[in-house]
Amino acid sequence: MRTMFDGVTASNLPADAQMVAGYLNGKYAWSAGDWARFPHAVKIGISVRSNLYVGQVLDVEDGDATATGAVDWVRHRRAAGADPTVYCNASTWPSVRSAFRNAGVAEPHYWIAKYDRNPALMSGAVAKQHTNTKGWDQSSVADYWPGVDGPTTTTTEEDEDMTTTAPAGTNEHVNLFVKGKSQLYLVTSYKDTLACHQIDFFKDTGSNPAGDGTGGGFMNVGIDPNRPGPLPIPAGAVMCTIRYTASHAWGIGVA
Repeated sequence: MRTMFDGVTASNLPADAQMVAGYLNGKYAWSAGDWARFPHAVKIGISVRSNLYVGQVLDVEDGDATATGAVDWVRHRRAAGADPTVYCNASTWPSVRSAFRNAGVAEPHYWIAKYDRNPALMSGAVAKQHTNTKGWDQSSVADYWPGVDGPTTTTTEEDEDMTTTAPAGTNEHVNLFVKGKSQLYLVTSYKDTLACHQIDFFKDTGSNPAGDGTGGGFMNVGIDPNRPGPLPIPAGAVMCTIRYTASHAWGIGVA
């Protein structure tokens, strides 16, 4: 069994944590610099929005995704080649499971919150968040977590499928893992408007929020809808942050 830490403020987590989970979107989205604090940790990306098909885990709780939204998110993540997990409280777990059964969709893996300070995993769950503090939460994790550890017991972000959909919005942003990838694709319809205000890449080490973790990012990139890429990903980049304005949902992919 392994130990994982997560929290809304990355700097509160133990710097030597071997597994960390952080937010890819929402009010408490981690910056690329936040992720860079843990160069040697297994990293688990959490989405709080069921219409953003990113990460390994969807957060189902009040103010975040719903049980119904989880079904849609899991479908999309599986279509992208991922093996997804849903996080929820022990008290709402039965309703989440019912949502999948009622929809006729195979259940995902589960990370369950039950603050009893007992690290023993619950039957049917791959991880358990058992301790809550002001700075961070602590979870016990199975020795093998499908979708996080990949097809073997070795975890790399390279195994994570990075095809996703970004929602329409003004001055929105999306974070994604790009480790081991060389090209970034931005895909939109010729009828849609997409303006990328800034695209920054970051290494595992260094946490400069200006985007120069790898010597600089793409600044004020203009996207031709008929030529959506690819854009080169700098060697050694691990994280990418894209800030944009879009009239419609659009696609992001890496290869």
